[in-house]
This record gives sequence, structure tokens and C-alpha cells, in this order.
Amino acid sequence: MKDIYAVLDIGSATVKLLVGEVVSANINILFSKKITSHGIKKGKIESTPTVVSEIRQLVDEASKALGATISQVALCIPSFYARIYQSDGITKVNSPADQITSDDVVRALKLSQRFEKDSDEEVISVIPIGYHLDTKSVLEVPIGQKSASLKADSLVITTKKKLLYSYIGAVERAGLKVLEITIDAYACAKEAFDAVYLQEGAILIDIGYKSSTISFFEGGYLKYIAQASVGGYDLTKKIATEWQISMDKAEIYKVKYGTCNQNIGDEDIIHTTKDQKNEAHYTQKDLSNVLNDAVKEIMNVIKTKIDVIDDGRTYETVIVGGGGELPEIDRVASQVLGCAVRTYRPDTIGARDMSYVSCLGMMYYLNDRAKILGGMDSSLVLPDISSTMSVRFKGLTKTKPIHDSEKKKSLTHFIEKFFSEDDE
Repeated sequence: MKDIYAVLDIGSATVKLLVGEVVSANINILFSKKITSHGIKKGKIESTPTVVSEIRQLVDEASKALGATISQVALCIPSFYARIYQSDGITKVNSPADQITSDDVVRALKLSQRFEKDSDEEVISVIPIGYHLDTKSVLEVPIGQKSASLKADSLVITTKKKLLYSYIGAVERAGLKVLEITIDAYACAKEAFDAVYLQEGAILIDIGYKSSTISFFEGGYLKYIAQASVGGYDLTKKIATEWQISMDKAEIYKVKYGTCNQNIGDEDIIHTTKDQKNEAHYTQKDLSNVLNDAVKEIMNVIKTKIDVIDDGRTYETVIVGGGGELPEIDRVASQVLGCAVRTYRPDTIGARDMSYVSCLGMMYYLNDRAKILGGMDSSLVLPDISSTMSVRFKGLTKTKPIHDSEKKKSLTHFIEKFFSEDDE
């Protein structure tokens, strides 16, 4: 059976579903769609029934299109309230021949979670950054290599329990299981950056609807994450305010004619405002001037977040997210931030949209997990395949057969199992 995964990204602006297969270093997209999100505000679920309905809408459409039932999804959640830690876990290798197995790696990663956290925090991802054996250090999973002990350096990501449980609950109420979870900032980086940039240093600007996430990566770690209360909404609002038009009409103009190129459309009238005495005409160049000013305002806010990590060095800086779709936004960003900035648009067939970056990155995240665990459950259940379940280790997943009697577990029992401290 092919390893086909479904990734669900629940955001404040849109809910996205991507179904694909990772083949070598490529992703074959089988289904992708996004719809407007109505139940999320600033990373919090405000209407669970609305979110559940939107998840079901996407999953039902994908299942119908693919002719197969989607049973579980990998989940990207907003980076609001996320906290990041650098940790490590050391374990003795249990094999008589001191040959490292998947169980040894999982155990070391689980042990790296054992540090003091706030009572309202819960671990959602434990990501290996490097491994130390008796005689050497390696970046790749050392399964099959010999060592009496194993130390795993880890990036541990947490979020607020209440927020996490609400997302898990919404997915379960939609009739799905959660295969894996991580935050959108980390998932985006997996797609937008090569490994060398994550080592040498890189800044990711994820521009959303009303907020943007700024994250800094170095040495393989996510070292800094911050939120800025600016996004694509501010661009639309600027147009509406300057031209004294409705937000809906301003959004249409932004999408249809918007660009930061100020050498375009000087003679093309796209809107006329009339009153009893005057008539004002606005061209595409007028629109680009408004958008240039709006982008500068947004980037000045974002710059205050980036300045926190200023160490005199220049880092690879990339814009992703649906709010970054505006042509030449990277040029204006470069001027304000004082460094070269580029936008990242996926070139994967079926997902050539900046809002799908996190979904694509999550596919690679799952592929990395499979290297540790020796395989993961497919998201699509075919008629001749027996049902399976996931045994979760706070962000690590293995599979084993599921009995019919276990299919009716309550949400409460699921959460207790998901966050069990058992390290056997």
C-alpha cells in the first residue's frame, strides 16, 4: 500500500486540506482545496460546530474525489501561544549487540521532554536535531548503527493545553484521528528552506489575514517565534480607507489589480468615486501607491519583531502565507527590513499557492517521522486494508492493530492516551 497522507491546516483565514504521497524528494498531490474559515480567531476556536462542519466539508469532498475514505489527518495548528525549547534525552541502547533501533530513538526523544513546563503547557512536537553516539555525532537517524548509548538533541514545541485539546476535539468530532501535530511555523520552514539555511540561519515571515508569524531558525532549531498583529487585512483596509469604498470592493481590487509595482497601469482607470460636486478617478498605479504604503507599514511592525534577534548578521529571509501573494511585496519588504527578502511560492503541481506551504511542509515532516518509526499509517483506508490505530508518544507515532472494541474510545480517554507519561 502506498503511504498517502492527508494534511489539515486550520487557520484564522482559511481551512486547507491537502492529500498527497511523498515519493523520494517529491510530493504527488492527489487533492488540495481551501475554504474560508469562520470559527477561528487569533488561533483560538470560537465556534467548534463551525470548524467541525468546515473540516467535514473538505474531507467529504476529498474522499468523494479520491474514491477512498480519509480516516486520519496530520494537523497544522496556528503558532499562537507556541513555546519552544532546546532539550536532550539520553538512553541506554537495549539491543544485545548495541545496535540502535527505532525504539531506542523514540525513547531518547521522549526523555528529552522531561523538563519543567508551565502547568497549562502541553508538548505537541518533539523534533530530533542531532544524535550523539559513543564515538561520533550524526544528523541523520542512526538506526542500525552501533553504540552503547544514544543521546538525542531535540526541539520541543508546546502550546496551551486548552487550545490544543480544542483542535483535537474538533478533528475527532469530524470523524477523524490525528496522525501528527505541529505548528504552522515549523511546517512552513520544512517546505520553504533547504536544510543548509536552517543550519546557518533563516527568518520566515508568514503573513496571514490579520496577523503574521515571524520565526527564526538556526542550527536546525526554531529559536525564536513572535506574532505581529498585521496581515493581508491591513492591505485591504488601507485601500478601503484611502478610496472611501467598502472592504468587499477593496478586497476585489487588491486581488484583481493589486501589485507593489509602481510603474504599471498609470492610465488604466479601475475605480471612480462620485459625489454631488466631484468625480475622482483611480488607476492601477494609484492602487500600487496605496499598497506600497500599506506594505511599508506592515513591514515596519514586523521589523520590530525581527530586531529582537539582531546580532549584526544578515539571514535568508522569506515571505510565505496567503497574505504575501501581492506581487513585488518582497521588494518593498527588502527596503524596509534592510536585507534581501524573497517570497516563496511552491512549484508543486496541484499546490502552487503560498497558502499551501505549511501543508506541503507537513508532508515532509511526516516523511521524516517515517524514517524514525519505520513507517506510518496511511490517511486513506482502502476496502481491503485492515484498520489500524496510532499509539502516540507526544508527537511520535507508531502503529499497531486496532480491535473493534477500541474504536469507541471517548475523547477524554484519547487525550489521556495521547499525553501519557509512560515511557516504556
